[in-house]
Amino acid sequence: MDIGLQEGLADGPRGRILAAGLTLALLGALWFGVMTPLIGWYQDRADELTQRHALLARMQAVAETLPDLERRSGGVRPAPAALLPGATDALAAAAMQSAVQAMAAASGADLASMETLPAEARGGYRRIALRVSLSASWPVLVDLLRSAGQQQPRMLVDDVQFRASPMQVREAAAPVSASFTLLAFRAVPPGGGS
Repeated sequence: MDIGLQEGLADGPRGRILAAGLTLALLGALWFGVMTPLIGWYQDRADELTQRHALLARMQAVAETLPDLERRSGGVRPAPAALLPGATDALAAAAMQSAVQAMAAASGADLASMETLPAEARGGYRRIALRVSLSASWPVLVDLLRSAGQQQPRMLVDDVQFRASPMQVREAAAPVSASFTLLAFRAVPPGGGS
């Protein structure tokens, strides 16, 4: 058995060249299969670390300017009203109804009905909801919905439903019946009044 194995292997200079070639092929496979990906991974981590250090330096520079900016501003400006005013849900709903009526008048829409839905607790806030129904042309309706999202306090539009009479050709001025829910929030004072 040993003799047959030795007969298949090359001896002398030819065998040494073959052994050196196999060794180089194995080393090349290890280099390209293992070392190159490891070096690439290391380089990627080094680049990411460099970027994070640069970001940290920028953030520290911005943070250092904050006291100067606060001093130059001369005080804090009040943030835009994001919440409904009112100490109770009823007062907040009334303020919201007034705002919706003003939006409808500015858009040129005639409100058919407006119903106050039960308020719901959401963490430290109360969600006030109004169900609005109206009939208006499409451009007026779109303008009213857009103005709801731009109101102060901000109102959210939910559960929108449209109904229109069937026609072969729709005109922009044709009336569309719509109903939707407007949502806004008010803060619950400490002690929790509703």
